[in-house]
Amino acid sequence: MTTGADRSRFGQLTYTSFDRPGHAGGGGWQIKQTTGDLDADEEETLLAGVVTRFEPVQPIPRLLIGEEVENRPRRLMYVQGAENTGLYWHTVPAGAEPSGRNGNVFAHALLDRRTDAEGSPRPIERWRSAEWLTPYGPSDVASAILSSPEPRPSDVASRAAAVDFLLDPTTSRIGIFGVLLDAVAQAFRGGSPVVLGCTDSDSAAGWIAAVSHFMSPGTSRRFGWSTFDRLHTVDDTVARGAHLVAVPLEDLPGDTPGCVVFGENESPSLGVLDGEPHCVDNGDMVPVTPWSRLAQIVLVDESVAARTLAHQDEIARKVGDDDLSPMWPLAMAVVADSDLHDSLDDATTVLLEQSPHTAMESEFASLIVDVVDRSFGDTTAQAARVFGAWHADDRPAPVVRTLAGRVFAFRAFQDHAWFRTADPAQRALLEHCDRTPELVAEADRILGALRSSLYSAHEIDDVAVSALQVLDAIIRADLMSDFGRELVLEILELVVVPVLCDDTRGPQLVAEVGPVGRATCMDYLQPAVIGHLDFMGRPLGSRLEPSVLAFIASNVAGVPTFGDFAADPSLVNTTQSVIIAEGVFALAEQGEGARVRSELAVVALWRAFYELSEGSGVIPGLDEVVAAQQWTAPEWRRMVQRYPSVVAPRFLQDAVVCESWSADVELLARHILHLLDHTGSAPWQEDPHHDALAGAWALIRLRNSWDGISEQELDRDLGRYGLPTITDYARHYEADLPDDVLAGLAVCIIAAKARSAVLPTLPPRHIAALADAIELNARFVVDSIVELAQAGALDENWLIAYAVLSSPGSPDVVLVSETVGVLAHFVVRDDSDQRGILDEVAAEILPEPWNLGPRDLRGVQSAVSAELMEFRDRTVDLAREAYATFVVGWYEQRVAAAEQAISRLRGPF
Repeated sequence: MTTGADRSRFGQLTYTSFDRPGHAGGGGWQIKQTTGDLDADEEETLLAGVVTRFEPVQPIPRLLIGEEVENRPRRLMYVQGAENTGLYWHTVPAGAEPSGRNGNVFAHALLDRRTDAEGSPRPIERWRSAEWLTPYGPSDVASAILSSPEPRPSDVASRAAAVDFLLDPTTSRIGIFGVLLDAVAQAFRGGSPVVLGCTDSDSAAGWIAAVSHFMSPGTSRRFGWSTFDRLHTVDDTVARGAHLVAVPLEDLPGDTPGCVVFGENESPSLGVLDGEPHCVDNGDMVPVTPWSRLAQIVLVDESVAARTLAHQDEIARKVGDDDLSPMWPLAMAVVADSDLHDSLDDATTVLLEQSPHTAMESEFASLIVDVVDRSFGDTTAQAARVFGAWHADDRPAPVVRTLAGRVFAFRAFQDHAWFRTADPAQRALLEHCDRTPELVAEADRILGALRSSLYSAHEIDDVAVSALQVLDAIIRADLMSDFGRELVLEILELVVVPVLCDDTRGPQLVAEVGPVGRATCMDYLQPAVIGHLDFMGRPLGSRLEPSVLAFIASNVAGVPTFGDFAADPSLVNTTQSVIIAEGVFALAEQGEGARVRSELAVVALWRAFYELSEGSGVIPGLDEVVAAQQWTAPEWRRMVQRYPSVVAPRFLQDAVVCESWSADVELLARHILHLLDHTGSAPWQEDPHHDALAGAWALIRLRNSWDGISEQELDRDLGRYGLPTITDYARHYEADLPDDVLAGLAVCIIAAKARSAVLPTLPPRHIAALADAIELNARFVVDSIVELAQAGALDENWLIAYAVLSSPGSPDVVLVSETVGVLAHFVVRDDSDQRGILDEVAAEILPEPWNLGPRDLRGVQSAVSAELMEFRDRTVDLAREAYATFVVGWYEQRVAAAEQAISRLRGPF
């Protein structure tokens, strides 16, 4: 089996109608022969381009003799195949088929597997090759044998022949050639293919050769064409990849949708570059390109044309001749030839827009630089305008932009006065400059001179402006060496940063300099500023004047998350963290802390707590930033574990109050109490009221028993945290808090009511939430009240009396309802039975031996009567009468309830 490395460069195939000797029924259209080890895919590709009909304008006589056979019409088609292969199909009429029917065709197809091989000809140069098989008649067709590896180039379509064709004194072809070049240029860019009417195939080959020789050899191998088609077959040829298709003049006038159609003998209306397009006879428009204008200059005479086209090919070879623009090598040849500078503007346009990347490392880079330098004008300001426009419209080729960046950088760095007038957008152009050793050395020289000037400067403000402008330009251009970096840091330390940190001079500096580049800001200015004593010696949030802070903080990289800090607390010391924290607390100091983006506030808070732990003073706005973040208990746990002594109790309150019970919540609640018990002079900004309130909530959350509490201790606890949390709940929290929190509040509410404390007015939703929580935690609430009664902190007479007064179904007495208040809503349900929470308390207290209150019906009646008498209202007697009967039934129910298992109540024991 032949391997890819062993295969020959060329593969060939012939296809025709013939009788295969010795094969019965072996006649008809078929492959006659193949050479070059064609594989199945290659054979299929070549067969797909074979045409089996040849339709000359004049019918070919059945019998041809002598020169008539040689002068038969012929068709050669070429397109580029996959993987830069070249595909040729040569077709001639072959007379009669073996059956005697006229119209046989002989197709000779060629596959060039390595079109990029050194010395490869332009495809059109194979026109009229003696090795194309052109048999005529059944016997010649039968005996036609492939004997040559390839149809070798002939002189018929050479460069000299193409120039002779164009400059033929008997026929004017220059005008139509310009239109043809521009039309092909459009087709190369994916525009309309070109259909050219020609007198015969040789004339068509002449035009194709002319176009091919005005592009490089490599580009010509991407140029698809056909020397002969009929107008109705053009679509198929175009579909195979042809840019230019020749048809007989007799097919014109005519049109093929999507194509530009004109004849070789037309006199089109010639257009203007960047103006009116060419217009051919049928009205088709062809945009003018520099290619046609360059060709006119080159075709001034035969010697100039021959010399320039030869130079074009040499230029293409030196830059690799790979995927070049059709007109670029010719434009470079014009630029390199001073005798052709009448067309320099057109050549310049092509060089600027179409130069290949390989030109960078070639001898032609200097010519491009010369073109750029001329285009930039005489001053740095003019160069900046041109360079900026090039980047705005993105027209220049990448290699040109690179070389132009070098030219611009050298101009800028040699024109110190330009920096004084250049705005930030003009300095930003230096970001597009390519780093070279020469430019780096120039940057070092400038920085050295600048550093030396600092020690003799009288006006530090002016020096700071100049220094920052120059530093920004050099950093934007990426021209910093290790030596240059040391100089920059010294210049920043001595001049720039002290001015920036001055509240008066800093704003003037940033206003005059304007925004600097991202690298200038992040890699140099920010580290220099945060490491300076003038910056760190001030409180967080007031270290820089606002406009200077905006200038310094204009660029930040990816912002660390809470998880990043938790995993690596050292991130608080990064430049970015310090800058972000300064910006956040500067806003907070202005009352805008609540509007800070959450991800920035996270960074600021980690930095703030770090600075507090290091002994910094009060940080204004800290409370506002904390309140806006609503961190979770796990997040606060991480923070207090890292900075245990500086997180104020009030910061933890919401997490303790609002989140479901967990180990994190418990840790935070105990931490709050620890801080309040052990902190003498707090390192945070003290707020005794709110810190104490956080402690009150922590006690509510942690308290799970009231056993052994005396009357005096209860009054103290109610005043310390019971009433404050009830009031805070009513005024500042949504109703829906965790059930255990609400149950604790309910115990405090009942105890405060029993101790005749003044309770805040609770919104209806909050009362409903408390009632729901009591149902879920009835066991805890009842046990807590019973424990307080047993310890002597609550009066049994009051408890039992109010159990009657607040019991569901008790008489509807306005005076009583107003006094009972929220207690009437505290009920428990068991199937269809509904009882007040104090009903359950009374059921447990009544039979207890330690009960110093009512123990029988008479005692209950007396307790209720005594409480009603306390109302001191003229309707008391009516109320006593209303309750007389109800008390009897209530007592019987409570006695019965006391004999039942208390396990019916919900909630933990």
